Amino acid sequence: MYRVESKNVLTPQNGLNIYVGRTENSILLTEIRDGDPMEIGVKYDAPELLAGALKSRRSKGMILLGNLGDPYNSHEEELGLVRKCLKIIEYYDYGVIINTYQKAVLRDLDILSGIAAKTKAVVEISLPTLDDDKLSLIDGEETMTVDERFEVIETLSHEGIKVIVRLDPLIPFVNDDENELAEMIDRLIRYDIPGIDLSEGRLMVRNAVRDFFYQQFKERFPEEYDRFISQYEATGEMYIRNCQETVKHLGEIISSSGKLFDTKQLRLYKRKYENKQMGEQMTLF
Repeated sequence: MYRVESKNVLTPQNGLNIYVGRTENSILLTEIRDGDPMEIGVKYDAPELLAGALKSRRSKGMILLGNLGDPYNSHEEELGLVRKCLKIIEYYDYGVIINTYQKAVLRDLDILSGIAAKTKAVVEISLPTLDDDKLSLIDGEETMTVDERFEVIETLSHEGIKVIVRLDPLIPFVNDDENELAEMIDRLIRYDIPGIDLSEGRLMVRNAVRDFFYQQFKERFPEEYDRFISQYEATGEMYIRNCQETVKHLGEIISSSGKLFDTKQLRLYKRKYENKQMGEQMTLF
C-alpha cells in the first residue's frame, strides 16, 4: 500500500476515492503503479477531509464511492475508512452511490439503511456472467460468487437500498452471448431493483491498463482471444457482437418489466438527490 496525499477528498463530480487500484485479481484494472497491478493507494485522512468539505457546503448531493478502487477491498476491514466516511455522509444528510464487488458492503447495512431513510443510498453491483468459473477469471477469485451477488441484491433491496446491476465487463466471445445475457436479465427482473445497466454493450479500457488487459485476455481466455483478434483490433473500446441489435432486444426485455436499462437514464437516476424529509430536489454531480 502507499499513501495518497490530497488536499481535496472529493472530485468536482463528488467522487470519493478512498482507495485507488484493485486488490482483486481482476482482468480490468483502473491503474497500475510501478508495474504492480495489485498495488493500492489509500487516503488515510479521507474521513477528516470529507467532514470538513461537507460541513462547509450549503446544498446536498450524491457522493460516489468506488470508481477508482473497490471501497470494500481487503484492507477496509482493518482500516474502516469507508464506514467512517459513510457515517459522515449520513450525518450531513447526503446520499451515496457505492460501486463494489464485495459482500462486505453488508457490514455497513445499518448506516446505508439510515441514509436510505432520509435520502437515497444506491449500490452498484456488476454481474458479467452466471458462470462462477468464468466470473472468477473476469473479476478475480476474491470477489462475490454469482449466488452471493444475488443474495446481496435481495438483502439490500429489502432494506430500501437501491441496487443497480451492471452487466459488465462484457468481453466479445467471452460473455456476450445474447441468450446467456437474456437468462441473466430474466433472473434479475424478478428483484425489486430500479435498473439493469447494459453499458450500451461497450467496454472502455483505460490507456494506462490497456496492455495489461489484452495480455490477461489472452492468458485467461486464449481461444476467445484468438477469435476476437482475428476480427477486431485491440483498441481502448470494444463492443459485444451484434451490439446494436442485442442491446435493443435486451433493452426491450428490461423495459417491459418497468426497469431502466439505458446508461444515461440510469446515470441521471443515480445522481438525483432526494430529500425524503422535505420533498426532493435535483442535484447533479
